Amino acid sequence: MFILGLTTLGDSAATLIEDGKIIAAAEEERFSRRKHHSGFPYNAVQYCLEEAGIKIADVAHVGLYWKPWILRHKAMQALKAAVISPDMFRARVDRGVGQVSGSYLGMLRHPSLIRKHFGPGNFRFHFLEHHQCHAASAFFVSGFERAGILTWDGTGEDTTTLFSQGNETQIKVLKRIKLPHSLGQFYSAVTNFIGFDMFGGDEWKVMGLAAYGKPEYYDFFAQKVLKVNGNHDFHLNIRVLDHHLAKHYKFSEEISRALGPPRQPEEDLTERHWNIAASAQRVLEDTALHLIRGLHEMTGEENLCMAGGVAFNSVMNGRIMTESPFKNYFVQPAAGDAGCSLGAALLVHHRILKQPRSFKMEHAYYGPGFSSADCASALRRAGLKFETLSDALMLPRIAQMLADGAIIGWFQGRMEFGPRALGNRSFIADPRRRDMRELLNKKVKLREWFRPLAPSMKEEFSAEIFGKPHHDPFMITVLHVAEKQAERFPAVVHVDGTARPQTVSRQTNPRYWDLITEFEKLTGCPMVLNTSFNIQEPIVCSPEDAIKTFVGASFDALVLEDHLVVH
Repeated sequence: MFILGLTTLGDSAATLIEDGKIIAAAEEERFSRRKHHSGFPYNAVQYCLEEAGIKIADVAHVGLYWKPWILRHKAMQALKAAVISPDMFRARVDRGVGQVSGSYLGMLRHPSLIRKHFGPGNFRFHFLEHHQCHAASAFFVSGFERAGILTWDGTGEDTTTLFSQGNETQIKVLKRIKLPHSLGQFYSAVTNFIGFDMFGGDEWKVMGLAAYGKPEYYDFFAQKVLKVNGNHDFHLNIRVLDHHLAKHYKFSEEISRALGPPRQPEEDLTERHWNIAASAQRVLEDTALHLIRGLHEMTGEENLCMAGGVAFNSVMNGRIMTESPFKNYFVQPAAGDAGCSLGAALLVHHRILKQPRSFKMEHAYYGPGFSSADCASALRRAGLKFETLSDALMLPRIAQMLADGAIIGWFQGRMEFGPRALGNRSFIADPRRRDMRELLNKKVKLREWFRPLAPSMKEEFSAEIFGKPHHDPFMITVLHVAEKQAERFPAVVHVDGTARPQTVSRQTNPRYWDLITEFEKLTGCPMVLNTSFNIQEPIVCSPEDAIKTFVGASFDALVLEDHLVVH
């Protein structure tokens, strides 16, 4: 039985499962080349059908990650905002009316839209709750029979944080936190205060910048903006910091008095901005731990599953995994809204159809793959000279180039699902070089100097690098590097002595593991530096995307499957 799951607002995506197993999953942005693509994922759906070799007529069910008619709570929030200020009311109405008249109610037309675009089908269409899709996306593929589940983001229909308990094919809702109290909206508003773009995914920048600062403004945030209470809850004071006004770079007098003026996007970053980032990050982490401990008290479970955009905060995740009472953890690699397409399909399969679980998500390689012939044809069309090499020749050669200082675009296998490049669409380099982060950020990636880079390391070396065994194939946690290890790999250790590793298994990505092994033979280093293969656009999907990036950028070589191009 084929079930299609959809995400159709920001980070649009499609996932196709067969009898509960993922067949294909991809974000629309990888095809449209528009970051955080919003709208129906036509290309992603077409890819999923083609990957399975089926037509829409073969799909039995379609699940959507939203119930568009749940609008009452947002309307009430707009009315309450009118009492606080006219600006706050207008900001909510402007955004809310557009969504109601367009995207939200437009979802009701999705079944007919699918049939119009993809042909006749007898599928049953399901509108599903956003946060329950998040919960399903993590728990049902975690491998845990039972778990506490926490999902958190900006907002779903009206819920911003959901406490749940998973048991086999059931997810029991325990508690909801609703608008305006939102950890995701808090962090997004701070993102804009520091002069970044909260709608462009710039929350990553706040997290990276935080390591340079000190939590000088912690007390202000914890006492005036984001307060926890003894009821496993938190309160966001929108009179002081409001996500909707922050969208327009409008901030209260109180926050400006406490933190100084908001930074304009073109202004230089100063130590004050570092400290604001550090303070907001610390408050987020402490609030998260408060909620996690509450979930543990509610459930008594040993296992924890997390999803939602806040679950991308890998520094927070590192603290949860070292300081919370849970023993085992699973964070879904496409934890944001794109992953709700997976959750929607799984909710239909397990909860509605009551089918048993048999699938565990051990990797994220569910996007398009391309043959050697596809890659060779693309290279010829581009007029590039290339060599075709067996792995026995290719991998030692690439390892030597890395050891000699080369930056390489590495393209192999099926594209990753989620925002992390995990060795199939990656820039790779030597993590031992102190200047490599600056080279990649400034000359190749064209991004801010403070952005950290990550290691892809052989899983069996995790205890040596971090002082204890660590399993993270999805690069979703930040941990402190063990004493005397940081100096070995300066390019992938952040200023605070941490790293965000991808642990590479020989079973799930043998070719990438073999490449790292060849590099280890030459250097004694069981890892390579890994960052996403993109420059100011979505991660490359096709050979043509990779070639375009190679031709227009400054890096040394391109590997497309078994073909090598050298500048």
